Amino acid sequence: MPHFESQPTRPDGSPIVADGDPHNCVFKSNWHRPYSHATVAVIFENSAGKIALVARRPDAAAEGGKLALPGGYVELGQRLIDAAEAEAREETGYAVVLKTLGRFALMDGPTTLPGRTNETNFNVVTVFTAQAGAKVQDHDDEVTGVIWVPKDKLPPRREVAFGHYDIIGMWLRHCSRPFDALPIVPSEMAATELFLPGWR
Repeated sequence: MPHFESQPTRPDGSPIVADGDPHNCVFKSNWHRPYSHATVAVIFENSAGKIALVARRPDAAAEGGKLALPGGYVELGQRLIDAAEAEAREETGYAVVLKTLGRFALMDGPTTLPGRTNETNFNVVTVFTAQAGAKVQDHDDEVTGVIWVPKDKLPPRREVAFGHYDIIGMWLRHCSRPFDALPIVPSEMAATELFLPGWR
């Protein structure tokens, strides 16, 4: 599958996908328009029932220095499930236990919706759940560290990037009162359906 070691550029050296909000796609014909991009995020739980949060680099283009679920962009030709497995392993250093990856939510729509806070590039995020296995490598250089947090001791909302705090809240609701079917599509649901009473 295609893989870019560096950011693809136009003949004049400017980036094809520039940092900023939203991403501007430039085609060979030079026609361009902002489009949403496909990304993944993983609620990665270890055998102690703690979930992984990675510390984003301070110089990250968006939400630098904050905590986030492992995740990232889907590469050209890459399957969603393969992207989720790769991002979880690369950003935490832990293997995904075989056959535990499952789709939990499809996050789309504007930033006013639950789970979309600061998603200024309007990426469409497929959220997976998975069990963490053995440590197989060091985390990559896209993050500065990994912490494993108990479900009942999440960091403050202000310290968590994008809408990941609320995505975790939706998953906690599912752990307590399972949704009828997965993946859920929160943009088509009422906030009262998505969270346990008192979530904030």
